[in-house]
Amino acid sequence: MTEAPKKISAKAIMTDLKGEMSDSELMNKYNISFQGLHDLFGKLIQAGLATQAYFDKRAAKQARVPPKEQPRTCPYCGFTGSESFGVCPRCNQDVSEWLDTMELTKILTGSFGD
Repeated sequence: MTEAPKKISAKAIMTDLKGEMSDSELMNKYNISFQGLHDLFGKLIQAGLATQAYFDKRAAKQARVPPKEQPRTCPYCGFTGSESFGVCPRCNQDVSEWLDTMELTKILTGSFGD
């Protein structure tokens, strides 16, 4: 015995999309798979309730990854860490008030657009 397809209100899904729910939140709320969600998006496009461009823009926005932190160099001992730090792991000096080396170089050389 096969299960009948789930009925999802177009009004409800459009409200959730306007509320910027993520794909995973939508899949959880409506208990559908990733493929089911994209099938639903296709039906919204066919019904003229949304455009492909909207879903492309939405996907790009969700795929954005926060920028990786730049390494930091201690102005006291010269230690360079692979991640930013507020207290130098080598000399234990508080460097939170200092600009990191990359920022300082940009300020001193005037190369802000790089």
